[in-house]
Parts: sequence; C-alpha cells; structure tokens
Amino acid sequence: MSEPHHDTPDRDDARGRDHQVAAAASGQRAARACTTAPSKAILITFPPSLDCELSRFLLAHYRIPYEERRHTVIFSFFATLWHGSTLNFPLLYGDSYRPLDTVRKMIDYFDPLCPKDRNLQLTGGDRERGEADWTAFNGKLGGATTAFAYFHLLPHRQIMIRPLTEGVPVYEVLAVRWAYPLFAGFLRRALHLSASVAEEALGQIRTAVQNVDARLADGRQYLVGVSDMAFANALAPLVLPDEYASLLPSFAEMPPALRSVIEEIQSHPAGQFAFRIYRDHRGGVPLRARSPS
Repeated sequence: MSEPHHDTPDRDDARGRDHQVAAAASGQRAARACTTAPSKAILITFPPSLDCELSRFLLAHYRIPYEERRHTVIFSFFATLWHGSTLNFPLLYGDSYRPLDTVRKMIDYFDPLCPKDRNLQLTGGDRERGEADWTAFNGKLGGATTAFAYFHLLPHRQIMIRPLTEGVPVYEVLAVRWAYPLFAGFLRRALHLSASVAEEALGQIRTAVQNVDARLADGRQYLVGVSDMAFANALAPLVLPDEYASLLPSFAEMPPALRSVIEEIQSHPAGQFAFRIYRDHRGGVPLRARSPS
C-alpha cells in the first residue's frame, strides 16, 4: 500500500493506464470459458466502489475478458449515460448484449453461460441461502462498510484524492484536486453520512461478522454460492486484501478510529475468512459453490 504522494497529472495518467492494462490482462488470462460472451467488453467503474470491485471479482471468476475504464464520481455519470443510458456503475457493455449496469445483472447474464464449477446461482435450499446472503452482504453489509469508511476518510483530503482518482483521465484528477470539497460533499449527501449513521453502520458490521463467525464455527471453509464472494467484497475495506487495499489509503494513513475497527475485524474468524477468499480466489480460481451440509 502506497504512502501519500503528489504525482504530476502525467504520472497519474500513466499509473492509471498501468492499472487498466493489469485489469484487462487479468481478465484475458481467465478468458477461456464463456464462449458465447462477446470477444471484448468495456467495464466503466468508479475506482473504490465496492460494487465496481465486485464486478472485477465476478468477471475474473466467469473468465470474461474486458477493458476497464475508470472515472471518478460525477464524471462517471456522463460515461454511463452515454454508453448505457444509466447513472449506475459499474457498467459492462459490448457488441453482443445489452448493457449490464449492476453486478446482479452480470451474474444473471453470465452464470448460465459458464461451466458448472463456476455457477454461483444454485438450486433448492442452497439457492435460498445464497439469495438471503446476497441481500445481507451485498446490500446491508456493503452499504454499512461504505458509509463507515467514507465517514472517517472523507474529512482527510490529502489521503483521499488518490483513491477517488486512481486510474481516471488526467482532467478528472485535476478536477478532484481543485474541487475536492465538491466531490466529498456529493458523496456525503449521496450516502447520508453523519456520526449517527456511522455508529449504526458499525453495529451492522459487527452483527454481520458475528453471524458469519457462527457459521464458520463448524469448520466449513466456504459458505454457499455467491455468498463467499459477496461477503469478502463487502468486508474488504475493513480487512484490506491486497487486491482491494491498493484502491484505499494505506493503513498507516487512515485515521485512528478506522484503524482500530480494521484491527478488530481482522481478528475475527469472519475477517480472516474474507481475506482468504480474496487471496485464494480473486484471480479467478473457482469457489466451492455448494453448502457443506
């Protein structure tokens, strides 16, 4: 994880191209399964967004080649409106199918196309459990970690310019540098941030972690279906796997209140589980889909 720095716009742009090439190369290496998928897809993202990170995880899992095009928030809306008539990110689009503007739409589209060992949508009780986990993890837990992290990070302009602009066009980097209060204010309003919201979010995070601790207590190595990926992604800002931590300020840069919670969550079996899912599967190695029961 990098230390604070003040790169020139040209270096920001070069670093962005390096990240985009690496993401595309990762997708290309994994691209040997879904033969009915388009030969090339474009993924529009806001770099630190949890749903955008989940889309990268999913596309590696499904072995979908893609080119990532990053935009900071607000600018992202122009790109997604132009290419997908939507304000949502991530947006995946290509020549062979309609634009997919949520991670759930990506799952629904690609899951039926892929080999059984990569299916995340299961049947019977496993499917019901997976659907309940999707709501709990991608919805409630992901929203809580996002609110909690942004509440503590947005006041710190110096350490947040890079995460908000990692890999975006140089003019967007300059815009965020010159008008950081505008972008930070937009995120605060969009997420309804306040001290009480952050406190409530932390309670939701602790409850979710304790629930997964209890499920892991029988020795199981996986949950079920998409649950593993959804949980690891939702908890990523508080366990800091390498693949996602590069999009955040370094641990040393973070404010003490956030560092304390990160250390707490990392000490739980559920936190260690989330870190392991990233370490072992972020590169596209199939998850064990079915429940251990």
